[in-house]
Amino acid sequence: MLPFGLCALLLAFAPAVFADSTPVLSRQSWHESSLSTALFQCAIDGLTELAIPIHEARPEIAADGKSPETFGAWTHQPICTPTLASLSSKLCVYTNASFSNGRGISIFTTPSLAEEFANLPAFRDPKALGGKAVNVNSRAWYTDQLPGKGVGMLASKNLKFHDRVTAYTPALIAHLEDELSTAEREKFFRIAVYQLPDATREAYLQLAYVYGHKAIRVQDIVKANTFQLNVGGQNHLAVFPETSRLNHACASNAQYYLDPSLLTHFVHVTRPIVRGEEITISYTSPLEPTHIRKQHLENGFHFVCTCPRCSAAAATDATLQDIEAMQNALNDWTSSSTATTKLAEKLIQTYRKEGLEGFMDMPYGFAALAYNAVGNAKKAEKYAKQAQEAILMKDGPWTPNMQIWIDLLKDPRKHWSYQRRKP
Repeated sequence: MLPFGLCALLLAFAPAVFADSTPVLSRQSWHESSLSTALFQCAIDGLTELAIPIHEARPEIAADGKSPETFGAWTHQPICTPTLASLSSKLCVYTNASFSNGRGISIFTTPSLAEEFANLPAFRDPKALGGKAVNVNSRAWYTDQLPGKGVGMLASKNLKFHDRVTAYTPALIAHLEDELSTAEREKFFRIAVYQLPDATREAYLQLAYVYGHKAIRVQDIVKANTFQLNVGGQNHLAVFPETSRLNHACASNAQYYLDPSLLTHFVHVTRPIVRGEEITISYTSPLEPTHIRKQHLENGFHFVCTCPRCSAAAATDATLQDIEAMQNALNDWTSSSTATTKLAEKLIQTYRKEGLEGFMDMPYGFAALAYNAVGNAKKAEKYAKQAQEAILMKDGPWTPNMQIWIDLLKDPRKHWSYQRRKP
């Protein structure tokens, strides 16, 4: 992973709706949230070691190594804050040390949300994770030190499109809040981490951090390595020790999505990767202009991106403008539209040339609609299926755009787009 890690990222798409209620594809958007950097930095300067030392953070356990008693879905007694005004609730540490065959998990959340977590298939169905080979080493990757990047993830064998790289549950999940002091948050995060099984705890503690202050080490790791996970309609920060080793690239060769019901982070290959090649994902939207991408990476992740796309900013931004212009034309369903199947094919090739294979659901989707609009149902079906496949690797089955392709594939000839344009 890069020296300063991976922040909270979720990618989402949404259909726009024209005045005639025709749903069409909209531009991509990137949503993120993480610990407040400003609050975090302001609290560090005068901070000394916390009142709860790391080696004393774990609650007392029985002689046989197990908790003296169980607490519903949890193997440790929940430890809680006072009621927080911003949440109208307390936050508690909930740990299940036997979760997923002993991998363990700790969750810092409200009592009501803890019940929602406990009722997820990941907890209630013993086969839910095992049936999808979650928390099983795929043997597709290994980690190593990379010059200027810290620890990174590399391919242990040749990988092809759609191969799975990783599928893991988090070690720590924490409700997103900014009311606790840095010291108080660290105290509860330490309890959460040190109630984990030894192997999971050690994997967490070996992750990269931002500030390097020992008094906030556990929280610093969250700052550097967190993804955003929405459960019960509330945003949580989640740290996945294995997938936190993935470095950033503005033209990444892998894509990920998070499944909230399984609490699992899935990573798949989006273009061929040779043995020994680094496996990468995007920390920020690769479809943003170069100066915005670089500013976001520098401010949020504390590094200056010097990848080929960032180094050739003028050419990259010109291509992004071409992409936007083509998508706007393909989104035009008026009688004066200049959209054609040829333009849709050009959009697909432009995405590929720019190294955006992990974001192909949009160009495939535009191609499906463009072909259906001229009455070519066979090609419309082909591209709609490819759009679905791309969505499943990037956003999961619940993204709004998935319904567009489900509707089209029921019967392209009955879809609203069929023969809407002249061949």
